[in-house]
Amino acid sequence: MLNSLIEKKEGGRVTLKVTIPAQEFDKTYAQALKKVAREHNFPGFRKGHAPKPVIEARLGQPYILSEAASMAISKTYLQAMKDHEVQPFGEPEYDVEQIEVNKDFIYNIIVDVLPEIELPEYKGIKVVRNVYSVEDDKVDTILLDLQKRQAQLVAIEDRDVVEDGDYILFDFKGFIDGEPFEGGAAENYTLQVGSGSFIPGFEEQLVGKKVRETGEVAVAFPEDYHQEAFAGKPAVFEVTINEIKKEELPELDDEFAKDVSDKETLEELKQQIREDLQKQLDERSKVELEDQLLEDIVQRAEFDVPPKMVEIQVEHMLNDFKYRVEYQGLSWESYLEYSKQTEEQLKQEFEPRALKAVKNYFVLNEIAKVEDIKVSEEDLDQKLEEIAEGYQVTKDMIRDYYEQNNRLSDLVYDMVTQKTLQFLVDNATVEEKVVEPEED
Repeated sequence: MLNSLIEKKEGGRVTLKVTIPAQEFDKTYAQALKKVAREHNFPGFRKGHAPKPVIEARLGQPYILSEAASMAISKTYLQAMKDHEVQPFGEPEYDVEQIEVNKDFIYNIIVDVLPEIELPEYKGIKVVRNVYSVEDDKVDTILLDLQKRQAQLVAIEDRDVVEDGDYILFDFKGFIDGEPFEGGAAENYTLQVGSGSFIPGFEEQLVGKKVRETGEVAVAFPEDYHQEAFAGKPAVFEVTINEIKKEELPELDDEFAKDVSDKETLEELKQQIREDLQKQLDERSKVELEDQLLEDIVQRAEFDVPPKMVEIQVEHMLNDFKYRVEYQGLSWESYLEYSKQTEEQLKQEFEPRALKAVKNYFVLNEIAKVEDIKVSEEDLDQKLEEIAEGYQVTKDMIRDYYEQNNRLSDLVYDMVTQKTLQFLVDNATVEEKVVEPEED
């Protein structure tokens, strides 16, 4: 008969001590003997018919005991966890404490468990909602950015001396120790002087140089330059200014609005920009409010955070970061070399955020369970329809994508999370605070 007890419960981990009586384990040992007899060849005996002494002499009793232990654990560990209402996540670890023929078999199950959460009062929390409004200069900044995207570079005819901020077309050829180096030369290269695109000290020396005159620029590569062969080395560049240009912005008028948008007038474009900015500010206000509520509840909730779950979250964050680095065209190894960091150092940086994410997950999950917050099939259909409209495809195509990539459950979880956060907002005592521009 199986005997088990909770040996230790600490930090989201439970250790169960399981004892299988000697009589029962001896039966399992006999089954293990039959199993290995079928799996191995023993000279002089048909497969599966070698006697116990021969098997033990050939394979060794420790080997057969290990087989018996595996069989005994696989038959009993689920029942042991069920007896103590242990809800595990991840794979359990096993530690054999006693294993001998004719003696009780004793082993430990070490498993990470979902924590028992004592929720504090989460309704009626007093919070402040920041109210932001769009400033005129923010609209002007967006318009200027649109102008710059449509800008043209035109030649400066009344000046032949380079000034800071000018756009120039120039030739250059670099030398280290008097020898040209790979990647150190170009013709008719376009550069905005003062943009900081070149080695520190290079662009400042272009100011004052004249068109069609050849001169020199002396610099030193930074000590931490990404190409180690050049790091810290002095270099001389031979430069020739071919042309000086300036940025010419298009006029801000109705024609400009038609060129850069689907609006007919400049005023309509400004209004659209203002509405888009206000949506961003409203979303910022919403997220800040939700963060306030969640942080308040998490700080007052009592539960142990399973270390394993934090590790899993850290790995998830690292993989996501790695994907974004490689998506930008940089290899992971190059990034680590350039940033002078190791994966372990990055994991340590991610750990506080991972811990916060895990705590938020457990609290929101528990509130959703208590309040019976769910996502109906109608809710899911509507969400899939919204996503489909954004990508201009059919709802069925979006559903197929989520199902084929095993992401439908993630989408449902995100929706439950948003409904739970909205529930907290709806049940909070909210005071609005108008944020002045200088406070923003």
